[in-house]
Order: sequence, then structure tokens, then C-alpha cells
Amino acid sequence: MSSLTRLSLRMGSSSGPSSKITVTAANRLSNISRHLSSSSSSSSSQASNKATQGSTSAKMTSPHEDLVLFESHQSARMYKLNRSAKLNSLNQEMIDLLSKKIRNWRELESCKVIIGTGDQRAFCAGGDVKQLVLDLKEGKDTALPFFKSEFELNWTLGRLGKPYVAVIDGVTMGGGAGLSLPATIRIATPKTVFAMPETKIGYAPDVGANYYLAQLDGSIGAWLAVTGQELYGRAVYDLGIATHYVTPNLLPTIINEITQLESPSHSQISTLISSYTATPSSNSEPSSKTSPDGPSPIKGEIRDFLDKTFGLKSISEIDAALTKAQKDDKLSEEVKTWAKTQQDLITQRSPTSTAVALAGYRKAKESRRLDRTLLNDISMATAFAGPKRATEDFIKGVSSVLIDRKPNPEWIPSSLSDSKLSSNEITKNFFSTTPSSDQPELRFNPASASKLDSGRDSTWGQFRKYGLPSEDKIKASVDGYAPGSGAFALTEKELIDQFSEGEVHGSRRKEIESRVRNVIERKCKKDKQGYLEWK
Repeated sequence: MSSLTRLSLRMGSSSGPSSKITVTAANRLSNISRHLSSSSSSSSSQASNKATQGSTSAKMTSPHEDLVLFESHQSARMYKLNRSAKLNSLNQEMIDLLSKKIRNWRELESCKVIIGTGDQRAFCAGGDVKQLVLDLKEGKDTALPFFKSEFELNWTLGRLGKPYVAVIDGVTMGGGAGLSLPATIRIATPKTVFAMPETKIGYAPDVGANYYLAQLDGSIGAWLAVTGQELYGRAVYDLGIATHYVTPNLLPTIINEITQLESPSHSQISTLISSYTATPSSNSEPSSKTSPDGPSPIKGEIRDFLDKTFGLKSISEIDAALTKAQKDDKLSEEVKTWAKTQQDLITQRSPTSTAVALAGYRKAKESRRLDRTLLNDISMATAFAGPKRATEDFIKGVSSVLIDRKPNPEWIPSSLSDSKLSSNEITKNFFSTTPSSDQPELRFNPASASKLDSGRDSTWGQFRKYGLPSEDKIKASVDGYAPGSGAFALTEKELIDQFSEGEVHGSRRKEIESRVRNVIERKCKKDKQGYLEWK
């Protein structure tokens, strides 16, 4: 059944005989489908403007429509990144356009929900670092102004105060994570490819991403930050990057239904999208590039080993643990193979970048604040790309990987055990508490609601709220600390019911039940009466 037919049937069952409402909704769905699937030329933009005049949906004009498109649908506002030839990678013009519009929408009372999309290949492949490095080689100072404006946009997106939905259908990396991770609702599909790949090019995760990666289970965030490993399809959802998982053909219908909500709440939107949850594939093959709809491969023994290894304090310790694991007869062959794969990945990365990535992640997990994380990011970006930079690896990496297309850049230092990569040296050179004269000053709009370094901020712990339950949330219920969990110990059935009650149904309910059971199996023990206790 097509999305349009399905919508018409839903409208028919609730709207009575009025064909006017159905036709209006159908027109809106058609506009949204075009918004999601087409890359607009100037002529098609003009045609679309004419088609939407006088309807409930309207495209808002922009001086750079080829880069970002903006639309209004009743109480909803939508942006579409539209630089498809570059996989929607962000340049300064796009950042400026988005910043102005997002800040306007944040203050606009008639705007009740913001929806961000890309095209059929990519949400956003990251920042256009290739151009930044070409400019650096020509002596142009465009890198730091770009990072400053990008990080300020990342802050605003994380402080909207209203529902924000990011449709991460396709490639979502680097700067694309900076746009999407602040969203309370993040929709993945089998086409989603997520990564923070910065260590491949002599840089490290920025855009506030570590604030969100640090809210993933165990040491998964550290693993993603250090290795730059890609996640595909369902694994993006299983591991907590996305809150929902649907098939791409249903996106126009889902978005259209969101736009029909008069004053949508986060929970309303989440429940609506959950009703379209994609049924798990019958294929048991783990999620990968060729099998994106399979379950995440990060589970069982591999997950236990990941937490232990990437929870270590230094990159040299992680490398040593990966080496040791490959000869450890107590580990399964599956874990040994996985350890070798991770070590091979890290060997290809800039040693400096992996050390900075790990330090940035650990600092975000310690501070539990988005403002502090972004301040660390601008300090780090200045050390990588400023006039008095601490390393040339960023220029070397981008030049080799993205400009010259030559493998194996000559990183300096080349060894993970080099003394320059010690925690103290990395902090001194990349995360100094005294900003250098070259470091841009970030201006947070809106202003932070609490003092810097005064403890966790107001959104810490909310990143996973509308997705599959996190291990921390399940632990809080088992230990009796979660709101409404009560003072009594819970049985497995009681714990599962607590997370799956209410409006959760269908495939989504089954996934939540499976998720809670898996955590119980790994993290809990039962007494003789069947009551749970966290190990």
C-alpha cells in the first residue's frame, strides 16, 4: 500500500465524508514527498512555490535555495539540506542560513515542531573540511570562523525548547551528527550510515557529539569516537544513536502526520512514529553495509570486551589490550577477530587524533554539559586548524584522504605509545583551560541556564528518552531510583511491563521487551523469589 493510499484511508476513517480535508492532506503529503526526494533547481523551486500558494503548506524563500530549503506546514517548520552533489556537506553559507532560521523558529510562537531532512542519499556527510584545508594551504583563515559558527548552531539546536525531529535517512557523519544528535526524535532507516570518522583525517569528533556519545551504554561512545567505525541501519537504532527505526517509503506519511498535530509534544510525536516501527528482519545476519537491517553486532562477549577495553584511560592502554586479546585463549575466536579488526582500524588513524578523541569523550562524560563540551571542541579545533596549531595531522589527513586520494598519511607522531600522546600532553596541547589568543569565543544563544562546570546540565540523561531504554535507565528501575519505580524489588515481568506499558504496541513493544530481557541477562541476577538485583 502506498503512503498516499494509507494516509487517505486513515483520513477517511476519522474525518467523515469531507473530501476537502482529504484532498488538502493529500496535497500536503505530495509536497512533503517532493521535499524529501528531490534536489531543487531554481526552476523546480519556482514551480513548487506556485504549487503551494494558497494551501496549508508553503515554501519559504531563501537567497540560497540551492543549499538549504525551508518550508512551513501549519505549526511545523522544516529544513532540507540540498547540496546533494556533496552529500549535503556543510559550508559556511549553509551554516549561516540554518543559524538564522533556527534561531527565528526557536522564538516563533507559531512554530511548535522543527523537522530536519536531507535527500535520498544523505542527511549530511559532515563539514566541508576539504575546502577548509584548501583555504588553509592558501593562507586563508576560514577554518576557525567556520567551526565557531557551526558549534554555536549546535548549541542552539540543543536548546530549542520544543520538539525537534531529525530524519537521518542516508549518510549522517561528523557535522551531520552535530545537526541531528541534538534532536529529541531521531529517525533512522535501513539506508542510514552513521559515523564520527574524524580520526581518519587527522582530526577528532567535535560539534558537541561527545556530549551525546557519552550517553550511550558502556563504552560504545568511546569506541565510535576513537575508531570512526560506521554503523548501518538498525544498529544505529539498537545502539541508541536513533530513537526510531522505519522504512524509507513511510517517511513522507510520518512527516505529514506530524505536521497535522496542532500542538505536538515530544511523547505524541514519539508514539506516532513508533506505530510505524519497521518489523525486524528475519535475516539473523548482523547489521553491516551489505545487511543493514540485521541486529547490531555489538552484543554478548563482544560488548563486554568493548566496555572493558575502550573504558581504559589512554589510547596506548587500549592498543595494548587489543594486542593482548588476540592471544588470550580465554576469549572466543569471535572476540579475538573483533579485537584485531579494531586494532587494524586504529592503526590506520592518526595517533594524535585517537588520543584527542578519547580525551574529548572522557571529558564530556565527566562534565556532563553541552556548553563545556563545545568549549572543549573549539579549543581542540584551534589546536588542529589554528595558525599556531599543535599538529599538522589535520592538514596531512585531509590532503591525503580527500584531496590527493592517497592512503596512509605520514602521521607525526606515528606511534600510539609516543610520550606526546600522554593524557597530560594531550590536555595541555588540545584542551587547555587558558584559551589561546587565536581561539574564537563561542557565544551561546540562548545563554546557558546554569554556571559552567556547576555539574550536569538540564538535558544530560535525556538523549535516549524516546528511544529503546538505556542500560542506565533500566538500572535505575532495578535499583529503585527511577521515578515511579517504587521501593520494592521487581521481577523480570514487572520490569518489562514498566518499560512497555502505555501506548507502546506492535513491533516497537516487542523490541522494548527484547531489549529489557537482554539487559537483564547481561547485567542482573535473580534471587530465589525471582526478584532482580543489578550485578
